[in-house]
Amino acid sequence: MLSSTWGSPSGTGQLPEEVAPYTVNIDQGQLDRTQTLLKLSPIPEECYENSLPDGSRKLGLRREWLVEAKRVWEEEFSWRAVESQINSFPNFTASVPVNEQGEQINVQFLGIFSQNPNAVPVVFLHGWPGSILEFLPLFSLLREKYPDPARLPFHLIAPSLPGFGFSDQFPNDRNYGMEDVAFVVDSLMVGTLGLKNYVVQGGDIGSRIARVLGNRYEQCSAVLVNYSPVPPPESFDFTTLSEKDKRGLERGDWFRNDGSAYAMMAASRPGTLGLALSASPLALLAWIGEKYLDWTDPLSFTQDQTLPSGARYSRKLMNEIIASVALYWLTGKIHTSFYSYREAFALNGRAPPSSNAQFPVMAPKKVGMMWFPYEVIPTPRAWIEKYSNLVFWREEEVGGHFAQLEQPEVLAKGLEDFIKVLQEK
Repeated sequence: MLSSTWGSPSGTGQLPEEVAPYTVNIDQGQLDRTQTLLKLSPIPEECYENSLPDGSRKLGLRREWLVEAKRVWEEEFSWRAVESQINSFPNFTASVPVNEQGEQINVQFLGIFSQNPNAVPVVFLHGWPGSILEFLPLFSLLREKYPDPARLPFHLIAPSLPGFGFSDQFPNDRNYGMEDVAFVVDSLMVGTLGLKNYVVQGGDIGSRIARVLGNRYEQCSAVLVNYSPVPPPESFDFTTLSEKDKRGLERGDWFRNDGSAYAMMAASRPGTLGLALSASPLALLAWIGEKYLDWTDPLSFTQDQTLPSGARYSRKLMNEIIASVALYWLTGKIHTSFYSYREAFALNGRAPPSSNAQFPVMAPKKVGMMWFPYEVIPTPRAWIEKYSNLVFWREEEVGGHFAQLEQPEVLAKGLEDFIKVLQEK
């Protein structure tokens, strides 16, 4: 039985046989070893590249930020507090097939199931270097707004993707990609949880999985994304772009030219990268921390602390970064999380085998887009419309790549409004 506080996907209060309650509880010995590794990990001296005189991160992460983040992880950060936050929501694991032959892996997911018989199932899909942690603020807001399970208008499901967090990695027998992840997600939603139809919400690689689901799976009725890089339509008139779109394309150019070397590494040499990053929590902190600092909107987190140079930084964002890095480290999953990048880049002269444009989501399926100005590749509406039955579009003033984490109130409002549009049409 589920807790009497919340419902179940079937409305009976009973879990399907394949589903079991789950509690996050990392062994204390592993936490102690992590602390030892952190204390023994050196940080190199200042050099031009890690301490640019202009205070920028043009050549990578700044040394002084890493020094402070290391200190905070060692002296102030509490993984047990993160565990408590995760475990404050209903957690489950389920054995889910990864292919038509029935081979299975265990998938962990958060599941807040409404007692409302008309509740709309929504599955939230994270990306890299994200995790289920980025949905906790959003889920907290919705739980606070709807404390009565009979009034919650959604079933909220957020799985750790295969190879991430508390879910198993894919088998080692072949290359797995986004279409395989979509198969797993649909199997979880329909085959395991028994839901008749569902909406999917995602950013980053979660948005690509969402498009595969909307394109290929009948029970996925609608897609709400906050990231949708697609090419312009043929003969597109660039003189029609708004100033906001022009700024967005400039940011996309920055990302492709100056911010995407990590992705090419993940696409072309994931084995080497995974081995290197799995050897040191401090190395992992530097690798992932840089992405959060570059990809979040500075307006999303108050710059409330000062580094020795006088540079301001956000302690809240630093804490979120450390929590995310700790999850990857303590679950030992950084080396199994890179597989999506082989589909995002042309390698050895080959075209990418999977892209958003290859999975249009057209009528009768419905698509919603929430556009954030500090996304790494903000895309004009006209481009997205070519590959989508776009029934909902919202441009936000603040927010970046981790929109669910940065702007949970905005995401919650957007989700509710999108569902209303779906119910009206």
